[in-house]
Amino acid sequence: MIEKILIPLDRSPLAEQAIGRAVAIARATKASIDLVLVHEPFGKNLDAASASNESGVATEEKYLEAVAAEIRSGASISATCAVVRGGASDMICEHANHIGADLIVMTTHARTGIGRLWLGSVADAVVRNSSVPVLLLRPMERATDEVAAHHLFKHVLVPLDGSAFATEALEPALDLARAGGAMLSLLRVVPSVPLMSVYDATIPLAYPPLVPDEAATRELVADVAAELDAIARQLRSERKMKVRSEVVVSERPSTSIIDYARAHDVDLVAMSTHGRGATRLLVGSVADAVLRGSGLPVLLRRPAKAMVEPTLLNDANAA
Repeated sequence: MIEKILIPLDRSPLAEQAIGRAVAIARATKASIDLVLVHEPFGKNLDAASASNESGVATEEKYLEAVAAEIRSGASISATCAVVRGGASDMICEHANHIGADLIVMTTHARTGIGRLWLGSVADAVVRNSSVPVLLLRPMERATDEVAAHHLFKHVLVPLDGSAFATEALEPALDLARAGGAMLSLLRVVPSVPLMSVYDATIPLAYPPLVPDEAATRELVADVAAELDAIARQLRSERKMKVRSEVVVSERPSTSIIDYARAHDVDLVAMSTHGRGATRLLVGSVADAVLRGSGLPVLLRRPAKAMVEPTLLNDANAA
């Protein structure tokens, strides 16, 4: 359940692009919004720069209060704000925990006051360290992007890989799908099962080509499809959701996820940042590739460290 949404701002128009989508979600879920701006003092000698820093904080507070007032009057949503001091990503994560945020919404290409890209620095660090799900929005480049930025999601894709880690993206994805009455698609990308290697041993440093075992691959697909279908049935029955599932055979999971999203008009991809499958860590590879290559908003959830199998998965496997 989403009850409080945190929006990190930095006084840039790009960072402010997160407001429209966050407001739409807040309206649908009856959540409140909290705005945070991290003040990073310039220079190591804080005493010498204290006057300048205090002036900067006062300006930032006025800016945040003006944005919060606009949200309250224009959207009739409860909105609070705070300026905090320290490192940007650390303080965003700390503030999210302090206020009990259920979701962080931020743009991925907003620049800080010193010209640093959030993508690969602040946003990346927030995703990797936040215990709160993070909704990363791409910058608006077309008129259609501006319209979509003020609406709820209509088709949410959740790629799974059979691990407990990956299923932890389901709950926040369900919250956003439910808010907009969206379709939820479960996708599993599995590699072909190799049959044998055929190569010429007389050729040095030759890598044997993989020959797929078609029968074993079909059996794997059937087993995985049954697992996904069990989860989909449970969601349809207990959560009253519109859910479908599909299994794709591919050696390139990120490409398959992006292709599926484009072919089925997906407007949000929800993933765990540490899901594991075929010995791959999603963090820094699949999730990162989807974020950078899909052009879509991506909801990322860093799983809890405890290796506890989610109830949803347990129940589905028992069905």
